[in-house]
Amino acid sequence: MNRTLKWIIAVVLAGGAIVALSFAFMEGREEIAREREREAPIKVAPRISRNAEGDVVITLDAETQKRIALETATLIAYTVRPEVAAYGRVLEDPEAAFVVRAPIAGILRASPGRNWPSIGETVPDGVSIGTIEPRLAPIERVDLVTRISDARADVEAAEARVNAARAGFERARILNADNKNVSDRALQEAEASLKVEEARLAAARRNVAELEAAAARQAAGTTPMPLPVARGGEVVEILARPNETIESGQPILRVARFDRLLVRVDVPAGEAVDRSLTMARIVAVGQEDRPFTGQRVSVASTVDPSTLGQGFLFRVAGASPSLRPGAAVVAYLQAPGAAQHGVSIPYSAIVRSGGKTWVFQQLEPGRFSRREVAVDHTIDRGVLVSEGLKPGDRIVVEGAQLLLSEEQKPQIQVGEEAEQR
Repeated sequence: MNRTLKWIIAVVLAGGAIVALSFAFMEGREEIAREREREAPIKVAPRISRNAEGDVVITLDAETQKRIALETATLIAYTVRPEVAAYGRVLEDPEAAFVVRAPIAGILRASPGRNWPSIGETVPDGVSIGTIEPRLAPIERVDLVTRISDARADVEAAEARVNAARAGFERARILNADNKNVSDRALQEAEASLKVEEARLAAARRNVAELEAAAARQAAGTTPMPLPVARGGEVVEILARPNETIESGQPILRVARFDRLLVRVDVPAGEAVDRSLTMARIVAVGQEDRPFTGQRVSVASTVDPSTLGQGFLFRVAGASPSLRPGAAVVAYLQAPGAAQHGVSIPYSAIVRSGGKTWVFQQLEPGRFSRREVAVDHTIDRGVLVSEGLKPGDRIVVEGAQLLLSEEQKPQIQVGEEAEQR
């Protein structure tokens, strides 16, 4: 009896275990099926298709276009005259640079409460960067006294000449008024002589005043003299430091302004340019989307042996603040010949793929297709295209790169499936 009961219990337990395992297996399969369903890609309406010509067409609804900030614009006709590309570099404009020099010999001191200028610092106009403690040797003191005496003697001589010239002028004026006893020409010469002598007298008096002021500073001992920066700008070179002994006329600091620069470009040998050109469109290498205008200053005084062509100097203003002397530039100079006609395409509309240049043309609202374009010429903030597109066509000017990515998605998916297989 006990043995039979044990067998029954064993059979029941074994059957329960089998049922439990079967239920767990079925539940696991259902969970796997649900997981696959969750991981399955969401089905969306196809965006890529082809038109009758076989071109790829991307279709986007208005909501998607708004979300990716896609913008289109209508192409307009554009005409440019033939141009020659001339290559060169940016130069510092001497008129925009200023060198602070020591007015006297002495010891250079920094201004109290102010650090000595550093490279790249901007110094305003008229700011005093420091002082000089005068250093006058005995021979310099004697020389100054002698120069003052000579200058005063020059003033006395000039006064005598002025008095004589004035007397001659008055005499000529009276004789000329008395029945033209002296000609008008003689009167004019007497007046001119008087003015010349008066100018010499004024210059002699100024020289005495300057020398007496120097003598007064000498008598004051070591009264520091300020070092003002007459024309401010960016510090580009430091030639002396505080506590150094400097000589009269020695350069201390050089500042420059880069809101005005010079550009020298050289035309390749054999190329002809318009001799009457007065302006040029210039771009810095790497900043082609930010062109600026150069005003012709002169023809270069020398020929670059590497190009053997004519060189030109242009003055530019309002260029990028990051533009500095030494930067490589390309200038487009007007050349003889017929004008080119086409459409203007902004840089933002251009995408590059497969070593070629493309734009996306809007075929109709919400439908776009990629078009290859050949860049004929660079123009202000864009390029000139004379074939493939015409005035009135609409192209994508913002979001073209996103359309290119959308077009290439099927290629990426095919590659992934091939790897999985």
